[in-house]
Amino acid sequence: MTRPPVRTGSAGAAGAVHFSLLGPLTARRDGRELPLGPRKQRLVLATLLARPNTPVPVDVLTDAVWPDDPPRTARKNLQVYISAARALLGPAGDGGADRLVHGCGGYHLRIAEGELDTLRFGSLARAGRAAAGRGDLPGAARLLREALDLWEGPPLHDLRDSAGVADEADRLEARCLTVYEDWAEAEIELGRAAVAVDGLRDLVERHPLRERLRAAWMNSLHQSGRQAEALAVYDDYRQLMARELGLEPSPAMAALYRSMLGRGREARRPAVSRRTPAPVALPAGTGAFTGRREELRGLLDVLGGGEERVVVVS
Repeated sequence: MTRPPVRTGSAGAAGAVHFSLLGPLTARRDGRELPLGPRKQRLVLATLLARPNTPVPVDVLTDAVWPDDPPRTARKNLQVYISAARALLGPAGDGGADRLVHGCGGYHLRIAEGELDTLRFGSLARAGRAAAGRGDLPGAARLLREALDLWEGPPLHDLRDSAGVADEADRLEARCLTVYEDWAEAEIELGRAAVAVDGLRDLVERHPLRERLRAAWMNSLHQSGRQAEALAVYDDYRQLMARELGLEPSPAMAALYRSMLGRGREARRPAVSRRTPAPVALPAGTGAFTGRREELRGLLDVLGGGEERVVVVS
């Protein structure tokens, strides 16, 4: 995906750092990417950014960096990584207070919406759903699309091999998928399904058992005039469910399939006029012996005799 223009919120002054989690972990200042240090330092920063404006317990940070057997120096090393994060974040406001403070609940990162893509993403997603709730589907589609433009791939995919970060990355990806489904359904309802077909196909390939995503793909194909492909998507899903889980698709999914199947048959059925046809005057029948009375009388005489004969009438 193409990175959207950097957005600024309440902390959007020149020199502010903008962090991204919806893709690889990155930090930019004035459009220039900043170095984030060694891997363990990046893990600490990612864990703090995944829980913005919320205290993060020390144990959670320790487990993110050393999930199995933390060394004796873990707390000391953690302090070094926290100091590096503070230097990267810079002071908050004119008072110079730290952006990253320690309290009884753990480390608390103070960050504004314009500085973190996940905060901006959440704000746009909520606004899009609110617009859909009001019946403003064009507005909903626009806001949800703007949120999705911040999504650059699997969240934190450069750190997913860490168990602590993987859970947060999965949670973020689930949010992105839900917003994509919301957006696709809005576009389908607006009659613009074609814009969502390719993206839905790619996401279904990555998440083949996600039913709402697959249903949106079926609807987008069907609305785009690709009925056979839409039905094939269901057949593939039914076989996958049986093979992987020993289950059938949900009743709602089966009903969607039957509805598409019925509409396809209706489209193939030839048109039949329901008007009562006008009566047609048929010609009166004509006897085979009309005008041949003498021949008919002779024939009857022959047939009335007692002898067995073969009589040929022409």
